[in-house]
Amino acid sequence: MPTAPRDRRAMLKLVSVLFAGGTFASPVVGTQQTTETTTGTQADENGLVTVESEQDFDATVERIEGDIENIDVLTLVTTVDHSDNAESAGLDLPPTTLFIFGNPELGTPLMQTSRTIGIDLPQKLLVWQDGETVNVTYNDPQYLANRHGIENQQERLDTIARTLRTLATGSSEGGSKGGDGNTSGS
Repeated sequence: MPTAPRDRRAMLKLVSVLFAGGTFASPVVGTQQTTETTTGTQADENGLVTVESEQDFDATVERIEGDIENIDVLTLVTTVDHSDNAESAGLDLPPTTLFIFGNPELGTPLMQTSRTIGIDLPQKLLVWQDGETVNVTYNDPQYLANRHGIENQQERLDTIARTLRTLATGSSEGGSKGGDGNTSGS
């Protein structure tokens, strides 16, 4: 899997691709029923999109954190290491890290339309290890829009979906390991 660009020029090119449009294809991990959205994403029945990382857990977490911090329009709000939190309570949990981040220029208009979407914003990416497999899961923006009754925001939702997809896969092509199915902001 190609790694995300680290130099400023390459990252700006990636951001311009995200905001200019494009499609991505990759499999959904798991066996739950999926539904296809207008952006070509496949989300499970709970609106979750999961892609498999070709990198190990630590490399995936490091890449995603760097990518979020390197895109000027995104703000990393916080990172939650659920495994460390479990350990502090004397419990065991396989590696599980949550990134909470957003872009107020994209998310605020959604909240102006339906304030309740604030329960689902800012956006989140969950990196979790299941045996030897490392997955990245996020909420499908169209599912959230349907959940909160948001209409007439398709371009904004598509931009958010492309950004989430790129962050999850580390590639503007959206590739991920295994299979040939299709999957898909503040």
